[in-house]
Amino acid sequence: MKLVSRFTSTIMAMGLLVSGLLRAESDVRISIDQGVSTAQPIIVVPFKANGAVPADVAQIISDDLRNSGKFSPIPRERLPSQPGSAAEIVPDQWSVLGADNVVVGQVSASGGGYNVAYQLIDVLGTSGAAGNVIAQGSFNVPAAQIRLGAHTVSDQVFEKLTQIRGAFRTKIAYVVQRGVSSYELRVSDYDGFNAFTVVSSKEPLMSPEWSPEGSKLAYVTFENKKSQVVVHDLRSGGRKVVGSLKGHNGAPSFSPDGSRIAFASNQDGQLNIYVTSVNGGSPRQLTSGAGNNTEPSWSPDGGSILFTSDRSGSPQVYQMSASGGGAGLIGGSGSGKISADGKNLIMVSGDKIVKRDLTSGSTEVLSSTFLDESPSISPNGTMVIYSSTKGVSKVLQLVSADGRFKANLPGAGGQYKFPAWSPYLTKQ
Repeated sequence: MKLVSRFTSTIMAMGLLVSGLLRAESDVRISIDQGVSTAQPIIVVPFKANGAVPADVAQIISDDLRNSGKFSPIPRERLPSQPGSAAEIVPDQWSVLGADNVVVGQVSASGGGYNVAYQLIDVLGTSGAAGNVIAQGSFNVPAAQIRLGAHTVSDQVFEKLTQIRGAFRTKIAYVVQRGVSSYELRVSDYDGFNAFTVVSSKEPLMSPEWSPEGSKLAYVTFENKKSQVVVHDLRSGGRKVVGSLKGHNGAPSFSPDGSRIAFASNQDGQLNIYVTSVNGGSPRQLTSGAGNNTEPSWSPDGGSILFTSDRSGSPQVYQMSASGGGAGLIGGSGSGKISADGKNLIMVSGDKIVKRDLTSGSTEVLSSTFLDESPSISPNGTMVIYSSTKGVSKVLQLVSADGRFKANLPGAGGQYKFPAWSPYLTKQ
Protein backbone atom coordinates (compact mmCIF):
# COMPACT_ATOMS: atom_id res chain seq x y z
CA MET A 1 0.00 0.00 0.00
CA LYS A 2 1.02 3.61 -0.56
CA LEU A 3 2.72 5.16 2.45
CA VAL A 4 0.91 8.32 3.53
CA SER A 5 3.81 9.79 5.49
CA ARG A 6 2.17 13.13 6.25
CA PHE A 7 -0.12 11.44 8.76
CA THR A 8 2.83 10.48 10.94
CA SER A 9 3.85 14.12 11.43
CA THR A 10 0.20 15.13 11.83
CA ILE A 11 -0.39 12.59 14.57
CA MET A 12 2.82 13.56 16.34
CA ALA A 13 1.74 17.21 16.21
CA MET A 14 -1.59 16.36 17.78
CA GLY A 15 0.26 14.68 20.60
CA LEU A 16 1.95 17.98 21.41
CA LEU A 17 -1.46 19.42 22.24
CA VAL A 18 -1.54 17.52 25.52
CA SER A 19 2.14 17.67 26.41
CA GLY A 20 2.80 19.03 29.87
CA LEU A 21 -0.76 18.28 30.99
CA LEU A 22 -1.93 15.59 33.35
CA ARG A 23 -1.84 11.94 32.35
CA ALA A 24 -4.60 10.90 29.95
CA GLU A 25 -7.22 8.65 31.51
CA SER A 26 -10.65 7.18 31.00
CA ASP A 27 -13.71 9.40 31.29
CA VAL A 28 -17.02 9.45 29.43
CA ARG A 29 -17.94 6.75 26.91
CA ILE A 30 -20.52 6.67 24.13
CA SER A 31 -23.54 4.50 24.92
CA ILE A 32 -26.11 4.11 22.13
CA ASP A 33 -29.66 5.29 22.81
CA GLN A 34 -31.05 5.11 19.28
CA GLY A 35 -29.37 3.55 16.26
CA VAL A 36 -29.90 4.34 12.59
CA SER A 37 -32.02 1.88 10.64
CA THR A 38 -31.91 3.90 7.40
CA ALA A 39 -28.18 4.63 7.33
CA GLN A 40 -25.89 3.20 4.66
CA PRO A 41 -24.70 -0.32 5.56
CA ILE A 42 -20.92 -0.76 5.64
CA ILE A 43 -18.61 -3.61 6.64
CA VAL A 44 -15.48 -3.07 8.74
CA VAL A 45 -13.59 -6.35 8.99
CA PRO A 46 -11.45 -6.93 12.11
CA PHE A 47 -7.92 -5.81 11.19
CA LYS A 48 -5.20 -8.44 11.02
CA ALA A 49 -2.85 -7.93 13.98
CA ASN A 50 0.84 -8.71 13.53
CA GLY A 51 1.92 -8.88 17.15
CA ALA A 52 0.15 -7.57 20.24
CA VAL A 53 -2.05 -4.54 19.54
CA PRO A 54 -3.58 -2.63 22.51
CA ALA A 55 -6.82 -1.60 20.77
CA ASP A 56 -9.39 -3.04 18.37
CA VAL A 57 -8.77 -0.67 15.47
CA ALA A 58 -11.63 -1.97 13.35
CA GLN A 59 -14.12 -1.56 16.20
CA ILE A 60 -13.05 2.06 16.69
CA ILE A 61 -13.54 2.72 12.96
CA SER A 62 -16.92 0.99 13.03
CA ASP A 63 -18.02 3.05 16.05
CA ASP A 64 -16.89 6.29 14.40
CA LEU A 65 -18.85 5.64 11.23
CA ARG A 66 -21.92 4.66 13.24
CA ASN A 67 -21.69 7.75 15.44
CA SER A 68 -21.89 10.01 12.39
CA GLY A 69 -25.45 8.80 11.76
CA LYS A 70 -24.62 8.15 8.11
CA PHE A 71 -23.47 4.52 8.33
CA SER A 72 -24.75 1.32 9.87
CA PRO A 73 -21.90 -1.19 10.34
CA ILE A 74 -22.90 -4.81 9.81
CA PRO A 75 -22.28 -7.02 12.90
CA ARG A 76 -19.12 -9.10 12.83
CA GLU A 77 -20.96 -12.34 13.42
CA ARG A 78 -22.55 -12.01 9.98
CA LEU A 79 -19.23 -11.79 8.12
CA PRO A 80 -18.34 -14.78 5.92
CA SER A 81 -14.61 -14.48 6.72
CA GLN A 82 -12.01 -12.06 8.06
CA PRO A 83 -9.73 -11.08 5.16
CA GLY A 84 -6.84 -8.69 5.69
CA SER A 85 -6.49 -7.32 2.15
CA ALA A 86 -8.49 -6.65 -0.99
CA ALA A 87 -6.86 -9.62 -2.70
CA GLU A 88 -8.76 -11.92 -0.32
CA ILE A 89 -12.17 -10.39 -1.08
CA VAL A 90 -14.68 -12.18 -3.30
CA PRO A 91 -17.17 -9.34 -3.98
CA ASP A 92 -20.30 -11.51 -4.33
CA GLN A 93 -19.79 -12.96 -0.84
CA TRP A 94 -19.90 -9.47 0.64
CA SER A 95 -22.43 -7.58 -1.48
CA VAL A 96 -25.14 -10.06 -0.49
CA LEU A 97 -24.90 -8.67 3.05
CA GLY A 98 -26.37 -5.42 1.76
CA ALA A 99 -23.24 -3.25 1.96
CA ASP A 100 -21.67 -1.40 -0.93
CA ASN A 101 -18.25 -1.10 0.70
CA VAL A 102 -15.87 -3.13 2.87
CA VAL A 103 -12.95 -1.86 4.96
CA VAL A 104 -10.06 -4.27 5.56
CA GLY A 105 -6.64 -3.68 7.09
CA GLN A 106 -3.66 -4.68 9.13
CA VAL A 107 -1.89 -3.37 12.24
CA SER A 108 1.79 -4.14 12.81
CA ALA A 109 4.34 -3.18 15.45
CA SER A 110 6.77 -0.69 13.95
CA GLY A 111 9.64 1.22 15.57
CA GLY A 112 8.14 1.45 19.04
CA GLY A 113 4.72 2.26 17.60
CA TYR A 114 2.35 0.76 15.07
CA ASN A 115 1.79 0.79 11.34
CA VAL A 116 -1.89 0.98 10.40
CA ALA A 117 -2.78 0.02 6.82
CA TYR A 118 -6.25 -0.13 5.31
CA GLN A 119 -8.14 -0.55 2.03
CA LEU A 120 -11.68 0.56 1.19
CA ILE A 121 -13.24 -1.79 -1.34
CA ASP A 122 -16.25 -1.33 -3.59
CA VAL A 123 -17.95 -4.75 -3.61
CA LEU A 124 -21.05 -3.67 -5.52
CA GLY A 125 -19.29 -2.23 -8.56
CA THR A 126 -20.53 1.37 -8.41
CA SER A 127 -16.95 2.55 -9.09
CA GLY A 128 -16.83 0.63 -12.36
CA ALA A 129 -15.94 -2.86 -11.21
CA ALA A 130 -16.73 -4.94 -8.14
CA GLY A 131 -13.63 -5.40 -6.01
CA ASN A 132 -12.06 -2.05 -6.84
CA VAL A 133 -9.96 -0.45 -4.11
CA ILE A 134 -11.34 3.10 -3.97
CA ALA A 135 -9.19 4.38 -1.08
CA GLN A 136 -6.19 3.13 0.87
CA GLY A 137 -3.52 4.31 3.24
CA SER A 138 -0.63 3.20 5.40
CA PHE A 139 0.90 5.25 8.19
CA ASN A 140 2.76 5.00 11.49
CA VAL A 141 1.47 6.09 14.89
CA PRO A 142 3.16 6.26 18.30
CA ALA A 143 2.24 3.40 20.63
CA ALA A 144 0.17 5.65 22.91
CA GLN A 145 -1.87 6.99 19.99
CA ILE A 146 -3.26 3.85 18.39
CA ARG A 147 -6.81 5.22 18.70
CA LEU A 148 -5.77 8.31 16.78
CA GLY A 149 -4.55 6.01 14.02
CA ALA A 150 -7.97 4.35 13.90
CA HIS A 151 -9.72 7.75 13.80
CA THR A 152 -7.47 8.69 10.87
CA VAL A 153 -8.77 5.71 8.90
CA SER A 154 -12.33 6.70 9.85
CA ASP A 155 -11.77 10.24 8.59
CA GLN A 156 -10.45 9.03 5.23
CA VAL A 157 -13.20 6.46 4.72
CA PHE A 158 -15.91 8.91 5.75
CA GLU A 159 -14.67 11.62 3.37
CA LYS A 160 -14.32 9.21 0.46
CA LEU A 161 -17.87 7.94 0.81
CA THR A 162 -19.66 11.18 1.75
CA GLN A 163 -17.48 13.94 0.25
CA ILE A 164 -17.63 15.52 3.73
CA ARG A 165 -14.44 15.96 5.72
CA GLY A 166 -14.28 13.56 8.67
CA ALA A 167 -14.16 14.94 12.21
CA PHE A 168 -13.20 11.87 14.22
CA ARG A 169 -9.77 13.25 15.18
CA THR A 170 -11.35 16.19 16.97
CA LYS A 171 -11.74 16.69 20.72
CA ILE A 172 -14.34 17.95 23.16
CA ALA A 173 -13.92 20.14 26.23
CA TYR A 174 -16.35 20.03 29.16
CA VAL A 175 -16.65 20.77 32.85
CA VAL A 176 -17.00 18.10 35.53
CA GLN A 177 -18.38 19.14 38.92
CA ARG A 178 -18.04 16.81 41.88
CA GLY A 179 -19.69 18.09 45.05
CA VAL A 180 -19.82 21.80 45.82
CA SER A 181 -16.12 22.63 45.69
CA SER A 182 -14.51 20.45 43.02
CA TYR A 183 -14.49 21.54 39.38
CA GLU A 184 -12.40 20.26 36.50
CA LEU A 185 -12.11 21.52 32.94
CA ARG A 186 -11.49 18.37 30.91
CA VAL A 187 -10.55 17.60 27.31
CA SER A 188 -11.00 14.23 25.62
CA ASP A 189 -11.26 12.69 22.19
CA TYR A 190 -14.68 13.33 20.68
CA ASP A 191 -15.80 9.86 21.86
CA GLY A 192 -14.67 10.37 25.47
CA PHE A 193 -11.37 8.49 25.39
CA ASN A 194 -7.95 9.88 26.32
CA ALA A 195 -9.37 12.45 28.73
CA PHE A 196 -7.12 14.79 30.67
CA THR A 197 -7.63 17.69 33.07
CA VAL A 198 -6.71 21.17 31.85
CA VAL A 199 -7.35 22.92 35.15
CA SER A 200 -8.87 22.07 38.54
CA SER A 201 -10.49 24.53 40.92
CA LYS A 202 -12.46 24.72 44.15
CA GLU A 203 -14.50 27.49 42.50
CA PRO A 204 -16.84 27.09 39.50
CA LEU A 205 -15.50 26.70 35.96
CA MET A 206 -17.90 27.38 33.09
CA SER A 207 -18.43 27.71 29.35
CA PRO A 208 -15.23 26.50 27.62
CA GLU A 209 -14.83 27.50 23.97
CA TRP A 210 -12.07 26.53 21.51
CA SER A 211 -9.95 28.95 19.55
CA PRO A 212 -10.26 28.47 15.76
CA GLU A 213 -6.89 26.70 15.44
CA GLY A 214 -7.54 24.50 18.50
CA SER A 215 -4.54 25.50 20.61
CA LYS A 216 -6.41 27.55 23.24
CA LEU A 217 -9.54 27.44 25.36
CA ALA A 218 -11.46 30.43 26.66
CA TYR A 219 -13.58 29.79 29.74
CA VAL A 220 -15.03 31.38 32.85
CA THR A 221 -13.34 30.99 36.23
CA PHE A 222 -14.34 32.15 39.71
CA GLU A 223 -10.91 31.41 41.17
CA ASN A 224 -10.39 35.01 42.33
CA LYS A 225 -13.86 35.11 43.95
CA LYS A 226 -15.01 36.95 40.83
CA SER A 227 -16.14 35.65 37.46
CA GLN A 228 -13.48 36.31 34.82
CA VAL A 229 -12.98 35.22 31.22
CA VAL A 230 -9.55 33.68 30.68
CA VAL A 231 -7.71 32.34 27.64
CA HIS A 232 -5.71 29.18 28.37
CA ASP A 233 -2.91 28.02 26.05
CA LEU A 234 -3.11 24.22 25.96
CA ARG A 235 0.50 23.77 24.90
CA SER A 236 2.25 26.07 27.36
CA GLY A 237 -0.36 26.06 30.13
CA GLY A 238 -0.23 29.85 30.26
CA ARG A 239 -3.41 31.80 31.08
CA LYS A 240 -4.45 35.38 30.45
CA VAL A 241 -7.49 37.24 31.83
CA VAL A 242 -9.30 38.98 28.95
CA GLY A 243 -12.68 39.79 30.55
CA SER A 244 -12.84 41.15 34.08
CA LEU A 245 -15.42 43.92 34.12
CA LYS A 246 -17.38 44.82 37.24
CA GLY A 247 -20.00 42.17 38.03
CA HIS A 248 -20.39 38.89 36.17
CA ASN A 249 -18.36 38.00 33.07
CA GLY A 250 -19.24 34.91 31.07
CA ALA A 251 -20.09 33.02 27.85
CA PRO A 252 -16.88 33.65 25.85
CA SER A 253 -16.75 33.03 22.09
CA PHE A 254 -13.77 33.35 19.73
CA SER A 255 -14.16 35.20 16.44
CA PRO A 256 -13.50 32.98 13.38
CA ASP A 257 -10.08 34.58 12.83
CA GLY A 258 -9.14 34.07 16.49
CA SER A 259 -8.32 37.75 17.07
CA ARG A 260 -11.32 38.70 19.23
CA ILE A 261 -13.50 37.28 21.97
CA ALA A 262 -17.14 38.16 22.52
CA PHE A 263 -18.49 37.72 26.05
CA ALA A 264 -21.32 38.86 28.31
CA SER A 265 -21.05 41.11 31.36
CA ASN A 266 -23.56 42.80 33.66
CA GLN A 267 -21.26 45.59 34.83
CA ASP A 268 -24.12 48.09 34.31
CA GLY A 269 -26.76 45.96 36.02
CA GLN A 270 -27.99 44.15 32.91
CA LEU A 271 -26.17 41.54 30.83
CA ASN A 272 -24.74 42.94 27.61
CA ILE A 273 -22.44 41.71 24.86
CA TYR A 274 -18.85 42.98 24.73
CA VAL A 275 -15.96 42.27 22.38
CA THR A 276 -12.28 42.41 23.31
CA SER A 277 -8.93 41.44 21.80
CA VAL A 278 -7.75 37.90 22.45
CA ASN A 279 -4.76 39.55 24.11
CA GLY A 280 -6.95 41.58 26.46
CA GLY A 281 -7.46 45.31 26.55
CA SER A 282 -10.54 47.54 26.87
CA PRO A 283 -13.73 45.66 25.86
CA ARG A 284 -16.14 47.37 23.46
CA GLN A 285 -19.86 47.19 24.34
CA LEU A 286 -22.16 46.04 21.51
CA THR A 287 -25.61 45.96 23.15
CA SER A 288 -27.36 48.27 25.60
CA GLY A 289 -30.81 49.23 26.85
CA ALA A 290 -32.58 46.14 25.56
CA GLY A 291 -33.00 43.56 28.31
CA ASN A 292 -30.39 40.96 29.21
CA ASN A 293 -28.12 39.82 26.39
CA THR A 294 -25.81 36.83 26.67
CA GLU A 295 -24.46 33.67 24.94
CA PRO A 296 -22.75 35.34 21.96
CA SER A 297 -21.54 33.22 19.04
CA TRP A 298 -20.07 34.31 15.73
CA SER A 299 -21.26 33.59 12.21
CA PRO A 300 -18.71 31.60 10.16
CA ASP A 301 -17.69 34.70 8.20
CA GLY A 302 -17.27 36.80 11.34
CA GLY A 303 -19.70 39.42 10.08
CA SER A 304 -22.42 38.90 12.67
CA ILE A 305 -22.99 37.67 16.20
CA LEU A 306 -25.87 35.57 17.47
CA PHE A 307 -26.90 36.05 21.08
CA THR A 308 -29.68 35.25 23.55
CA SER A 309 -31.83 38.14 24.75
CA ASP A 310 -34.97 38.55 26.84
CA ARG A 311 -35.72 41.98 25.32
CA SER A 312 -39.12 40.78 24.10
CA GLY A 313 -40.06 39.27 27.48
CA SER A 314 -38.63 35.77 27.16
CA PRO A 315 -35.20 34.47 26.08
CA GLN A 316 -34.85 34.17 22.31
CA VAL A 317 -32.00 34.12 19.78
CA TYR A 318 -31.15 37.34 17.93
CA GLN A 319 -28.54 38.20 15.32
CA MET A 320 -26.69 41.51 15.00
CA SER A 321 -23.73 42.95 13.14
CA ALA A 322 -20.35 42.07 14.65
CA SER A 323 -19.89 45.79 15.22
CA GLY A 324 -23.21 46.03 17.09
CA GLY A 325 -26.64 47.23 16.07
CA GLY A 326 -29.31 45.98 13.71
CA ALA A 327 -30.41 43.07 15.90
CA GLY A 328 -33.02 40.83 14.31
CA LEU A 329 -35.07 38.04 15.90
CA ILE A 330 -34.16 34.45 14.99
CA GLY A 331 -36.40 32.59 17.45
CA GLY A 332 -35.89 29.60 19.72
CA SER A 333 -34.98 30.22 23.33
CA GLY A 334 -31.18 30.36 23.41
CA SER A 335 -27.70 29.05 22.60
CA GLY A 336 -27.77 29.75 18.86
CA LYS A 337 -24.78 28.49 16.86
CA ILE A 338 -24.36 28.36 13.07
CA SER A 339 -22.62 25.34 11.54
CA ALA A 340 -19.21 26.00 9.94
CA ASP A 341 -20.66 25.61 6.45
CA GLY A 342 -23.28 28.26 7.20
CA LYS A 343 -26.16 25.95 6.28
CA ASN A 344 -27.75 25.21 9.65
CA LEU A 345 -28.48 26.92 12.95
CA ILE A 346 -28.42 24.76 16.09
CA MET A 347 -30.18 26.21 19.12
CA VAL A 348 -32.33 25.45 22.13
CA SER A 349 -36.09 25.75 21.69
CA GLY A 350 -38.13 25.07 24.82
CA ASP A 351 -35.88 22.49 26.43
CA LYS A 352 -34.90 20.63 23.22
CA ILE A 353 -32.05 20.97 20.74
CA VAL A 354 -33.35 21.96 17.31
CA LYS A 355 -31.82 22.50 13.88
CA ARG A 356 -33.01 25.20 11.50
CA ASP A 357 -32.15 25.01 7.82
CA LEU A 358 -31.03 28.54 7.00
CA THR A 359 -32.01 28.14 3.33
CA SER A 360 -35.48 26.64 3.63
CA GLY A 361 -36.29 27.86 7.14
CA SER A 362 -37.49 24.38 8.15
CA THR A 363 -36.89 23.35 11.78
CA GLU A 364 -36.22 19.84 13.10
CA VAL A 365 -36.09 18.70 16.73
CA LEU A 366 -32.89 16.71 17.26
CA SER A 367 -33.02 15.73 20.95
CA SER A 368 -35.44 13.64 22.98
CA THR A 369 -33.85 14.10 26.40
CA PHE A 370 -34.69 16.36 29.35
CA LEU A 371 -33.68 20.02 29.95
CA ASP A 372 -31.23 20.12 27.05
CA GLU A 373 -28.71 22.95 26.87
CA SER A 374 -25.28 24.09 25.65
CA PRO A 375 -25.24 22.55 22.14
CA SER A 376 -21.95 22.48 20.23
CA ILE A 377 -21.49 21.37 16.62
CA SER A 378 -18.72 19.21 15.13
CA PRO A 379 -16.61 21.16 12.63
CA ASN A 380 -18.07 19.22 9.69
CA GLY A 381 -21.62 19.85 10.87
CA THR A 382 -22.63 16.18 11.11
CA MET A 383 -22.80 15.75 14.91
CA VAL A 384 -23.96 17.80 17.90
CA ILE A 385 -22.95 17.38 21.53
CA TYR A 386 -24.95 18.93 24.35
CA SER A 387 -25.75 18.64 28.06
CA SER A 388 -29.00 17.32 29.50
CA THR A 389 -30.49 16.36 32.85
CA LYS A 390 -30.79 12.69 33.78
CA GLY A 391 -32.26 12.14 37.24
CA VAL A 392 -30.25 14.45 39.49
CA SER A 393 -27.22 14.50 37.17
CA LYS A 394 -26.05 16.50 34.19
CA VAL A 395 -24.80 14.25 31.39
CA LEU A 396 -23.40 14.72 27.90
CA GLN A 397 -25.43 13.63 24.88
CA LEU A 398 -24.47 13.07 21.25
CA VAL A 399 -26.89 13.31 18.32
CA SER A 400 -26.27 13.23 14.58
CA ALA A 401 -27.26 16.45 12.83
CA ASP A 402 -30.04 14.60 11.01
CA GLY A 403 -31.41 13.40 14.35
CA ARG A 404 -31.23 9.72 13.40
CA PHE A 405 -28.44 8.56 15.75
CA LYS A 406 -28.58 9.33 19.47
CA ALA A 407 -26.18 8.36 22.24
CA ASN A 408 -25.19 9.44 25.71
CA LEU A 409 -21.73 9.79 27.21
CA PRO A 410 -22.19 8.68 30.83
CA GLY A 411 -19.48 9.90 33.16
CA ALA A 412 -17.94 8.25 36.19
CA GLY A 413 -19.53 10.33 38.95
CA GLY A 414 -20.18 14.04 38.90
CA GLN A 415 -22.07 16.58 36.82
CA TYR A 416 -20.93 16.85 33.18
CA LYS A 417 -21.68 20.24 31.66
CA PHE A 418 -20.79 22.86 29.05
CA PRO A 419 -19.50 20.62 26.22
CA ALA A 420 -17.58 22.35 23.43
CA TRP A 421 -16.49 20.64 20.20
CA SER A 422 -13.02 21.49 18.94
CA PRO A 423 -12.24 22.66 15.41
CA TYR A 424 -10.30 20.38 13.09
CA LEU A 425 -6.94 19.59 14.70
CA THR A 426 -5.28 18.18 11.58
CA LYS A 427 -4.47 19.55 8.15
CA GLN A 428 -6.07 18.05 5.07
